[in-house]
Amino acid sequence: MSTSPTRQENIRFLYYAIKRVWMEAGANEEHSHYVADAICFAHKQGKLNQGLGVYEAIDIALQMELLDIKAKPEVIDEGPTWATIDGHRSTGYWCLNIMADMAIEKAREMGIAIIFGGNHNDAGSFARYVYKAFEQDMLAFSSNNTVPLAAPYGGMVNKLSCAPFDAISPAGDKSPVWASVALAEFYDADVAEAAIYDKKLKGKWLIDPITGELTDDVKPYAQALEGYGRVWDCSAAGQIETPRTYALNMWNEAMTAIINPLGVPSTELPTVEQVANKESNKPTVGGSYYLCINPAKFGSIDAVKARSDAYVSAIEVCPARPGHSVRVPGSLAYDFISREEESVEVLENHWAPFFVNIAGRYGLSEDQLRSEFEDL
Repeated sequence: MSTSPTRQENIRFLYYAIKRVWMEAGANEEHSHYVADAICFAHKQGKLNQGLGVYEAIDIALQMELLDIKAKPEVIDEGPTWATIDGHRSTGYWCLNIMADMAIEKAREMGIAIIFGGNHNDAGSFARYVYKAFEQDMLAFSSNNTVPLAAPYGGMVNKLSCAPFDAISPAGDKSPVWASVALAEFYDADVAEAAIYDKKLKGKWLIDPITGELTDDVKPYAQALEGYGRVWDCSAAGQIETPRTYALNMWNEAMTAIINPLGVPSTELPTVEQVANKESNKPTVGGSYYLCINPAKFGSIDAVKARSDAYVSAIEVCPARPGHSVRVPGSLAYDFISREEESVEVLENHWAPFFVNIAGRYGLSEDQLRSEFEDL
């Protein structure tokens, strides 16, 4: 959770408002459902920077004519355990849902499947897509690359993604083994939040473009994009703190863009500044993948769930160091999702840019959207 100012909102209203605005922008109902569903899932998960504010990424791509809101992703090649999907410059939200559904069905029959995607824009939180496999008692992991937001280890210029990586495995009664991480220290949303609320980053991850010195102070480098509260540019490069994260970042690039037949590496993608200045005609994502494994094809799914629960239970009862606690990654999010709570947190700096700047562009307001929602 963020320490910045937040508000409590009804998740069903958020879903309605996001879906309504994207449809008003020109999307069909299916496409708009996928956008709203994934953004709301991030709020349930507690990943607030992948919530309402992340809508700005596809709005910017739409305004800069990098996104074709009418296009539908298309399967252009496939085999029994694999496929390649061309996003046709649509959102990753639509493309990744198609990829996930196809991978799950292929894995149901064949035991394992991998789907590659390309030529699409931002997809928000990848937790929603892998969770679809979890709901079918399967394992999945997935990612896409991003515009360059991090420098190579020891470097001074952004060349690498700040890629999302999400993976989840089947479980029984306990929370699942669930990884939901970024493969770099920070990204544009962290810069925006720190600048707006006069905070430091959580580490000295900014690289001064002149001296190469490291700092956690975003003020000299943060560059606002007019009308937006989550997507900001930054004149300083981002440091990857350890060789381990660096290696994982580059490995993920191999998966998303190098072996992907439609892939475009992060080194060839536009920067945030180039996107904002209409200096590129490329989508903001270079490639994606979704790998799904169906354990029931290889043995007892009940045994898999029992082993997962036993493993997680053993972790939970591990004695904690003084002043610390032992928590299984993703357990708080899983508990929240399981309770089907309707009230979620939303960052204040994401609220007005969506309801005033973006919704207002289509003649919509928060009051109007609330009134429509309450009349349903």
